[in-house]
Amino acid sequence: MTDSRSNAGEGGVSNGSGRRAFLVAAGSVGAAGLAGCAGRREVGGGGDGGDGSDGGDGGSDGTTTGSASGDGNTLNILTWEGYGTDEIVSEFESEHDATVNIKLLSSDPEGFNTLQSGGTETFDLLTLNNTWAQRHAQAGTIEPLDPADYPERENFLERFQEPFSSFRHDGEMYALPTRWGWDTLTVNTDQVPEEHYQSYETLWTGGPNGEYEGEIGIMDWPTWNIPKIALSLGYPPFEQTESQLEDIRSKLVDMFSNMNAVYSGTSAIRQAFLQEDIVMAPVGNFAMSQLRAEGNDWVDVVIPEQGGMQWTEGLCIVKNPTNRELAVEFQRKIISAQGQYNVAWKPSAKSPPVNTESFDMFDDSQQQALMFNEDGFDAAAEISQNTTPYEFSPITDTWTDLWTEAKARAGI
Repeated sequence: MTDSRSNAGEGGVSNGSGRRAFLVAAGSVGAAGLAGCAGRREVGGGGDGGDGSDGGDGGSDGTTTGSASGDGNTLNILTWEGYGTDEIVSEFESEHDATVNIKLLSSDPEGFNTLQSGGTETFDLLTLNNTWAQRHAQAGTIEPLDPADYPERENFLERFQEPFSSFRHDGEMYALPTRWGWDTLTVNTDQVPEEHYQSYETLWTGGPNGEYEGEIGIMDWPTWNIPKIALSLGYPPFEQTESQLEDIRSKLVDMFSNMNAVYSGTSAIRQAFLQEDIVMAPVGNFAMSQLRAEGNDWVDVVIPEQGGMQWTEGLCIVKNPTNRELAVEFQRKIISAQGQYNVAWKPSAKSPPVNTESFDMFDDSQQQALMFNEDGFDAAAEISQNTTPYEFSPITDTWTDLWTEAKARAGI
């Protein structure tokens, strides 16, 4: 989702008239990692950030404080926040007498461009979102994985058991699921009654009596939002006909007309909820988990009757790693029970783990915060079954054009 994700420097540009504003963030947008890991070594990589539409809410260029040498006991990792915490890296380095260099990503396109522009000579491991694994596999930037190397998979949630189609290409496994989440609808339950968030239609109707006009926000992420609109209209989520696209265009214009603001960073939309500038937004658990973990129980990420979308992060081995065995050991560290606790709970933006063996390490309040559900991890199976894994759409460019045109027509 994936999206990751520091938002320092994020701000907005107001139109000065008190009407809807387009908020501009310093970071790229999407679902994957808030740049943290202060003090960790970082190793530079090539490429640019791309459009960031499936990537994170921030990133870090940082400085290189560790060696990027290619010796066999060094791992260079291109990843989201959470995978390079001291709890994980320091322990791994001690256990394997190794050096781990972390480079934080700001978007999935950045990771793809980095590896395509020579990064396969530098990096050993890559974290990505499920819409990108097959593209990397086709481009030859990552290697197939041997499922037998990861016995921990036996304890994964059923949805993420092998074969997990999002991470497969030509019958082979290319990424190891590590954490996941859902992109649906966030509401302020103190301000919005349950009957008003059963459907995404509220986004373009503004509520039964238009009571939420100007109180709705949205992330500037066409590839994350248009599939939800398509689901609401009964259309396939990843590819639509011309007439279906025209219907989506109309709904987008109506939706943007109800918006208080369009946000390009998750910290900005969290702040808007805290200030009650907005009471509803089609955004998911990744963007809102920090608020819930801080005790804001009025924040709820709900799944409307039409369902929602699901993102999954995966850890891949880059083509021809310096030390494949060491890379596999780091992957296994991440999917161990303790590793899963660290990547799920330690970052600012928190997301559920995939390994059920880690569940008992989270207390009830942590489980409820991660799942936005009083049943904690017991709700994981139902949530995963009611959400559709993201896939790459062949009409992504068309979506982006529709999105841009609809914002213009709505005066944003």
